[in-house]
Order: sequence, then C-alpha cells, then structure tokens
Amino acid sequence: MLSHYYLPHPGGIEIVVWNLARALAARHEVTIVTSAIGAPEGTSVEDGVTLVRTRAFNGAERFSIPYPMPIGPGLANAVKSLASCDVLHAHGALYAGSLHAAKLARRQNVPLVITEHVGFVQYSSRLVNAVEAAAWSTVGDRVVGSARSLATINARIQAWLHDRYPTADIRFIANGVDTERFHVASAPERSTIRQSFGLPDDRPLVLFAGRDSDKKNFDAVLAMPRDDFHLVVCGARRDLKADGLTDLGIIPYDQMPRLFRAMDVMVQASTGEGFPLVVQEALASGVAIAILWDPGYASSLDRNVVAACDSVSDLAESVRSLTTNEALRRRLSREGRLWAERRWSWHATARAYEELYAEAARASARRAA
Repeated sequence: MLSHYYLPHPGGIEIVVWNLARALAARHEVTIVTSAIGAPEGTSVEDGVTLVRTRAFNGAERFSIPYPMPIGPGLANAVKSLASCDVLHAHGALYAGSLHAAKLARRQNVPLVITEHVGFVQYSSRLVNAVEAAAWSTVGDRVVGSARSLATINARIQAWLHDRYPTADIRFIANGVDTERFHVASAPERSTIRQSFGLPDDRPLVLFAGRDSDKKNFDAVLAMPRDDFHLVVCGARRDLKADGLTDLGIIPYDQMPRLFRAMDVMVQASTGEGFPLVVQEALASGVAIAILWDPGYASSLDRNVVAACDSVSDLAESVRSLTTNEALRRRLSREGRLWAERRWSWHATARAYEELYAEAARASARRAA
C-alpha cells in the first residue's frame, strides 16, 4: 500500500491505512510505502507490517494541502520494495507515490487498486482549485487509467468518479471502526477521564477534532456561543486561550478513545470529506454528533442517527439542541452506538478489499495470457 502520510502523523487517512494494514497482515504480507514525516526515514516492521518511510518535502502543508514530495535516495529503495508485490493499493490518485505505483503497474502488469478518499476538494482559493484541476488532468487521469479498480467511501465521490471515468470499475467500501476500543464510558469513568485532561465536569463538553484547513470550517465552530457548553479542541497546534474553551493541541491516537469517552457532543463542520473516521469513532463511543451533512454520507450513515444540518450557519443551533436537551443527546448516543456495532468493522472492510484484490489479480492474469 502507498499512503502520503502514516502514523504517528495525525489524520484520518493515516488511521484508515493503519487499521486496514493490520487486518490484512493477519493473512498476507503487507508493505506500506509512505513519507518520513513524523517518524524516521528507513525500513521497519510495526504491527506485522513492513514500513518503508522516505524523506519528503512537505512545503504545501503550510497552505493546509497535504502533499509531501518524496526526495533523496530512499525513494529508489521504496520503489524497489514494491516490485515483488502481487497487488498495489494506493490511497489517493493525486499523490507522488500513486504515480510511481501506476508506472510500476503498467510496466509489470501488476494490478493497481486506488482508494479515492476525497475526490475534488473545493478550496476558498481559486488558484489552489486551478492547481488541483490541473493535477487531476495530469496525475489523476494517468493514475486512474492504470488502475484495475477504484474504491471510495462516499456516494458523492463515487458519482463524481463515475462521471469522470465512466468505464472504470468503481466500488463503495466503507471504513470500519473498532467498537471494543471505542466504547461508552460509565459516569464515574467519564469524570475521571475529564479530570485527567483538565476538563470541567459540570457542563456538557463539545469536541472539535481536526487539523488546520479551510474545509474544516473551524472559524464557524469557534464563533458559536458557548453559554451552554464547554468547547474542547484538538487535532492541530493552535494554542488557543478563551473562556469556555480548552485547546488540547495534538492528541496521540492511542489517547483518542479516552477523549471520546469524556465527551457529550462532537461537532463535525467540514466539507469535502469522504466519510470522516472521527464520526465513526465518536458514534462507537456513544457521542452525539452535530454534523454538516454531505449527501455522500447517506451510503454510510442514516441522517436520523445524528443531528444533521445543511449549512454551516445552522450548525450552532444543532449543537445547542444537543447540549440543552439531555433526552435527545441520550437517544442519539444509544442509536449511534448501535449503528456502529451493527454496520462497521475493520474485518469486513479488509474482506471487501481482499475480494477486490482477487478480482483485480484475475483481470491482470487474463490480460497477461
């Protein structure tokens, strides 16, 4: 698998790749090629997975665009590590690693599977949108043209891909969630966890978890009146200080299950997402969610399981309804937990990808014959 970022770098795709790789490693040899951002360059084995981390230039991150560019001699070793693979699986069609995988797939007739997590993201900058459009017309089209199959986690993105690539094999494969790791806390446990994070225990806590990016709409969340709740922020180094707010900065992923168990509500305000993993983890933890609804979420989640709204300006009212109405909050907590238990598992996600890999491999074998 190829992913532009990987743990311990914070982010949703990093966690998706980690969980999927661990599930697949129970039955297969798995190698991940990624950037050495947040971890040392080189080759290691973690969780039964071989990790090849390459040095990368990450200049676009200052504009909230995740696009590390591999540099240095480690890139040759990374590409070499892919040569013996039976299947290549790239996360995101636009990244440099995906382009290398596409070249290798064409040269050696190795099946390539692409998971497109976000499709075309609309940014506030016309220049950034123009660059992104050019990237899809050059890198994206070339990578997708080399792929046996495309997968996505959002019905809207699936439709966008189908319109752009009408002859491509495009599948919907939902991400999983670990419902044992992410679970509901008892009242005494919740109080203890709040104390450990330095959070108040006398009012509802609302969580915003996300990196710095325009599409996260954090400014709108920060502007919400906090008369009825205390806002908890994490996911980036912001160093915010204000009444009714605690900024926890970047929380290690292994601490996120505890943080979710301390929360009453989560606010998900972003646009241009696939299907945010934090939503799945919050629901599994029994956290009621106020969410800016994306029609593409409907393939993964019933709108009635969350407090959904259709515009950023309506989010404040959705948050207020959850923080002031304990009965509503408890009902959505129960329904969200049940939804996660019945619908999502990493085992099922890995099995779906295994079936897709097998189909892609058979297609490559027929072509070779």
